[in-house]
Amino acid sequence: MKPEPRSFPRKVMRCQAIVAVPGGNPIRCRTLDISLGGLSLLVGEQLRMGQECTVGFEAPLNGKMVRVMGQGKVVYSILAGADGFRIGIQFISIDAANSKTVAQLMMG
Repeated sequence: MKPEPRSFPRKVMRCQAIVAVPGGNPIRCRTLDISLGGLSLLVGEQLRMGQECTVGFEAPLNGKMVRVMGQGKVVYSILAGADGFRIGIQFISIDAANSKTVAQLMMG
């Protein structure tokens, strides 16, 4: 079986993040990688496929910390052992300023 081609290249990025689902408490987690279309997170609890969420993180860019926020949906959730779940979030709504910041992070 051939792996599904990615829509966007990914870049390894490790930083603190928060994901929030409607009606739930924000969950602290860590980013694993990022692309123009979304990001991968290591989360302590499983989120269901298709679940919409808000995701935010801060990452270093040009010597300062920048914040990115966007709306997304869970496209995969895989048990990653004792560390929790590897969750894939596809951006479904991200404004122009946040999209530009993600693009800059990808180039940096």
